[in-house]
Amino acid sequence: MTEQHRFEQYDALIFDMDGTLVDSMPLHLDAWEQTSAEFGLPFDRAQLNEYGGIPTRKIVAMLAEQHGLAIDVEAFARRKVALYLEHIDKVSVFPAMWELVKGCHGKVPMGIGTGSTRAHAAHILRQTGLDAFIPVLVSADDVVNHKPHPDTFLKVAEQLGAKPANCLVFEDTPIGLEAGRAAGMETLLVHQGALCPR
Repeated sequence: MTEQHRFEQYDALIFDMDGTLVDSMPLHLDAWEQTSAEFGLPFDRAQLNEYGGIPTRKIVAMLAEQHGLAIDVEAFARRKVALYLEHIDKVSVFPAMWELVKGCHGKVPMGIGTGSTRAHAAHILRQTGLDAFIPVLVSADDVVNHKPHPDTFLKVAEQLGAKPANCLVFEDTPIGLEAGRAAGMETLLVHQGALCPR
């Protein structure tokens, strides 16, 4: 059975965006590194990569509390986002994921569940051409409880008219995988745009 046929058994395929479908994580992390230096927040690239899927404001508040620092969360988030947006047009789709999306298009409903804002996610989808293949987008703006809560993925399934138990989630972080499992969905780890064996 080919990969493609294996995916056709699902009601829906649900993708995280940053680090799973597109190679945007290094750009996010570079922006984090520069902003952290400016605001005096200790920076740990590996730790921040693990937090993929959680909105910037929530991460800043969490880290400030961990380090006992008083940081203007809104000012930090604005600066980090501005630095990221300077490079957003460099984002591209991982080749293996492009192949998967194109191969499943028209055969299995697909959606995206991301911790990015709707504006940033929609921009990336338009700029890369993914918007022509994946019609449903649930962003950080569309839910109150972000990953590791299941709400993002459940909302994608609902919009696709899919049963959560028969959805497959593609994710690149432990927090994202936890969200998929909490939604009662099957999960598949993606590393640098490549599917990891189960």
